[in-house]
Amino acid sequence: MKSYNKHIIIAGSARSGTSWLAEIIALQFRYRLLFEPEHEYQTQEGHLICDKFITEGILQKEQEEYFKKIFKNKIDSDWIAQISNRKLKMHLWPVVPKKYVIKFVRCNLSAHFMSSYFEIPLLFITRNPYDVILSQNRVKFNWLYNLNHFKRQKPITEVLESKYNFSWDEADDYSEIETLSLRWCIENKVVFDLHEEDNSNLKIVKYEDLKSDINLFYYLCKAYDLKPLSNLEELYSRPSSKTHPESNIKSGSENVQNVDAYSFESIKKILDRFNVDNYQIP
Repeated sequence: MKSYNKHIIIAGSARSGTSWLAEIIALQFRYRLLFEPEHEYQTQEGHLICDKFITEGILQKEQEEYFKKIFKNKIDSDWIAQISNRKLKMHLWPVVPKKYVIKFVRCNLSAHFMSSYFEIPLLFITRNPYDVILSQNRVKFNWLYNLNHFKRQKPITEVLESKYNFSWDEADDYSEIETLSLRWCIENKVVFDLHEEDNSNLKIVKYEDLKSDINLFYYLCKAYDLKPLSNLEELYSRPSSKTHPESNIKSGSENVQNVDAYSFESIKKILDRFNVDNYQIP
């Protein structure tokens, strides 16, 4: 498979810092950001890869073709290009971009596949699940509470049953918080059970580590041949354009505060169910 040597993928759950990381990279001059091309409601073909577990062995032809269109910058919409220089459609000119930054929030389950099959380095960003889940429950995106894509995929169901003795019947009576917690576990814990092979193109980075240490970002820039913004230190502490108005990031505190006991216990119950201890992932 052709190596896409001008590309980098940013993947992670919604509200985990994917927008912040992608923007702080792609605001660089002549960097092209493709924003969530997997979104099933905002794109024509995003449903092909949205919340899908994909390997080379089960890859469908239309999925492969859509991935190629994404990585070749052959797709466009107001959604995908919302953070791009669209003057004279310059974001689509093949000679303009020095780097392509592709940002996903519903492709965690195919992250390993994308990085290995297309030979594209991938930054997989995670964030404290309590912060993520509470933030998701504030924005109330309907798709966050819909787990039907996962339920229909046999490999996911088999891993849930064999490794965690989990049946989808258990989720029928889940609260919204519990449902979001289950989604987080699938996207950030179970995903590594589905992809047990080593993958040198994929690097896991914690949002909290990045935000607290700008030198880590400079290290990533050097490792992935990215040019940091000249005014990076000025912009680094700013929230992304997608940060919720009530987010504790905007209030200046990025740790969970004032979590009611019910929400805390609901989240903890699911995290314990999937052996997530003190925000430890593979």
